[in-house]
Amino acid sequence: MNIIFIYGAVFIASLVLFDSLIRLLQGVFTRKKHLNYRLKLLEKNEDRKAIYESMLRERAIGGDEHEQLSIWFNRIFAQSGLKIDWQRFMLYGVAYLLVSWLVLGLAFSSVLLRGVLCLSSMVALFILAILFVRSKRINLFLRQLPDALDVMTRSLAAGHPLPTSIALVAREMPDPIGSEFGMLSDELTYGTDITDSMRNMVERVGADDLKLVAISMTVQRGTGGNLGEILSNLSDVLRHRQLIKAKIKSLSAEGRMTSWIMLAFPFFLYLMISTLAPGYFDPIWDSGYGNIVIMVGLVIMAVGMLILRKLVNFDF
Repeated sequence: MNIIFIYGAVFIASLVLFDSLIRLLQGVFTRKKHLNYRLKLLEKNEDRKAIYESMLRERAIGGDEHEQLSIWFNRIFAQSGLKIDWQRFMLYGVAYLLVSWLVLGLAFSSVLLRGVLCLSSMVALFILAILFVRSKRINLFLRQLPDALDVMTRSLAAGHPLPTSIALVAREMPDPIGSEFGMLSDELTYGTDITDSMRNMVERVGADDLKLVAISMTVQRGTGGNLGEILSNLSDVLRHRQLIKAKIKSLSAEGRMTSWIMLAFPFFLYLMISTLAPGYFDPIWDSGYGNIVIMVGLVIMAVGMLILRKLVNFDF
């Protein structure tokens, strides 16, 4: 029975590898030809409203709440920038289930326990992957944001109105900020208020620093003032915030590296002892409590890892 799972895992893994290589090559050639994803879609279809609605659907934005798994999950998925691709999700899910089933079979003989662990770990890994992609996308957006504000400042200084300045960012900046400002420009074009449009963009992106831009535009619209000067000052503030974040990360790098080393050390020690003395852990397995020892050890390691990460991660 296991040989069937092995062949299946090899076959699915080959499909996943082939799919990843194809998508990587497509991404390389697409970046050379198109500055951002929205401009790529507009080249195929000039209907801006249709493109805007399709981009919302791809990220599960704007559906009815009863069709969403949860409001929280729908929000983090939208902020990750990932697109709904059920065939790809099914392919990766089946590959993970086959591999995890074979790996867990080395430690657990219960079919029910292995099935529960496979499914629960797949859901947890899926959510963690979305959170990781979301974090990377938000960080990239924040690095691009000061440059986008500079583009808007120069455009406003040249006498262009605000919607034109936003559209200029959408044309001249790469993803993710190019497509996000493009969707903002589409909303303004079709009659959405600037306050509501900025609120929608904050919800789509999930970056706290973007709230400063939204508040600045909203307040300036109500009180007046030089918007170009406001955006220029805000750009300097965001750059200084990023500089402080980089300094804090460099100062805490040793602690973060220590936490990862401490996480990997027990596994390395187990492999080293098993290699040098293959029968060293046999009394634990023969006692029948080996699985319990492993589960307790993993829980303790997870708690210790969370504590260490809390000590070295700072709220900016």
